[in-house]
Amino acid sequence: MAPLFATGLQTVDYLIVFAYMAGLIGVGVAIAIRQRTAEQFFVGDRHMPWFLVGVSMLATLMSTLTYLGVPGDLIKNGFAIGLGQLAAPLSFAIVGFVWLPFYMRLRLTSAYEYLELRFGPRTRTLGVVLYLYMRFVWVGAILFTMSMAVSEMTRGTGPQAIAAMTGGTVVLGPSGWFYFVLLTTGVVSTVYTALGGIKGLIWIDFIHFIVLMSGAVITLLVIAFQTKTGPSDWWTEATVTTHKLPEFTTWNLSTPRTVLWVLLAAFFWEICTHASDQVALQLYFTTRSASHARRTAIVNYVLNASMTGLLVLVGMALLTYYVRHRSELPPGVADVGDPEFADRMFPYFIAHALPTGIAGLIVAGVFAVAQSSIDSGINSTATVLTVDVILRRTGPISQAAELRLVRVLTLLLGAVVTLAAVGISLTTGKFNIIDMQMRSFNCVLGPLGAIFMSGILLPHVGGRAAFTAGILGAAIGAFLGYGGLLPGFPSPSSLLVIPLSWLATFTLAAVIGGLMEGPRPEQVRGLTWQSARRGESRVTVPRDYSTGSLPSPL
Repeated sequence: MAPLFATGLQTVDYLIVFAYMAGLIGVGVAIAIRQRTAEQFFVGDRHMPWFLVGVSMLATLMSTLTYLGVPGDLIKNGFAIGLGQLAAPLSFAIVGFVWLPFYMRLRLTSAYEYLELRFGPRTRTLGVVLYLYMRFVWVGAILFTMSMAVSEMTRGTGPQAIAAMTGGTVVLGPSGWFYFVLLTTGVVSTVYTALGGIKGLIWIDFIHFIVLMSGAVITLLVIAFQTKTGPSDWWTEATVTTHKLPEFTTWNLSTPRTVLWVLLAAFFWEICTHASDQVALQLYFTTRSASHARRTAIVNYVLNASMTGLLVLVGMALLTYYVRHRSELPPGVADVGDPEFADRMFPYFIAHALPTGIAGLIVAGVFAVAQSSIDSGINSTATVLTVDVILRRTGPISQAAELRLVRVLTLLLGAVVTLAAVGISLTTGKFNIIDMQMRSFNCVLGPLGAIFMSGILLPHVGGRAAFTAGILGAAIGAFLGYGGLLPGFPSPSSLLVIPLSWLATFTLAAVIGGLMEGPRPEQVRGLTWQSARRGESRVTVPRDYSTGSLPSPL
């Protein structure tokens, strides 16, 4: 059967994209007008509905990296990537019943305030540096991936539209069109993010999620109709014909995908992200209590499993579609298994095989998921820079001045991450999207999570030991992530970067903590899991948003 739509996006699709984006901006402006306090910008008055926060967390942490990366990784490496959700029950038990009750009782604004209370200012600064590296590159990678996808989908008609609007003075080739999309999106995203705080982002993310899930479902329905196939056929194509079922494990650590590697990567990503990443923790801090935060986590886990399952099906369905429609592969791509085409297959299908109108809606969805992550990433980073860097040095400032400060920081951060996306575009030829995530910004997630966990779980570890272990662990993580770029240094699977770097850092903290001076009593009381379980309380002073003051370190 001939494809339903194979001539690129039409005018109606562009109109849908522009209308959708304009509507989102309108919602953001409406919420921003009512925003008056720094607490609203940072934590939404700590009264956001737990269900909406859970949806927002899914939309934020998924991003275009996962939305496009999961189908691409399945097409390139087989079904193994779909098994990560099997680790979810164990990781939720730790997140929902250890991390969240522990953090919510402290009423933090920045997660890194905890590191100063537990270990001192040096370790807090180290945590901030690792976080800033991780999230600068993360947001840049999202912007790059979204630009890659959108430029792929609009390459046939976008440059012609620009040439027509400029009277032929601006003529863009494929590379020029990609950077035009990247820079334009970076500017628009930055300006939009500066308008609103986290309250606006949470509400808009709900709209984003509906569009994202609809896009995946519509893609599956179109492929089923076009190929007269279903999930059983897609499974056969992905696990028998094109790829084999993955082996459970191997002693060869450089094997790209095994079942055990996927389970370890998923488990440690979850427990490290929800223990140390301001992007996730700041969303929890917007809820009323530990019980509401746990409900937020349940919503996030359930929706994440649902979306991952849909995206795995999308990958298998796309593989089946192009195996049966090889003539529709783009010029220069001779085989469905071409690794250079794997990450581009989903956006290419959106542009060339979906019906007019539906294609525009899904393009809007790709914009939406990127916007959700960029918004939250920049918002959380602006929070960290304000709370953990600037106000620590300037002292209290007025509420209005703090709100102005964070908006200026947002504009500056947008410029930085846009430049980071340009840099990523020059260095991604060797890895697919999933590999890029694990080897670049996620190479410090394991060490960062281990620093927090050593504070929570190891009462004997003091500030010097945590700082030393963090420095060494970050170096190990960087070597695991980037060592393969050096000649003669084989690197492990990208899925092992987080688990191995976490293990190294946590072990170093435990050992060095036994050799160096331990913490003072006030650095343990109420600040470790064991102490909290014994009922030892720690009096914490929430940030005074009328003055900008920070919690007392005593």
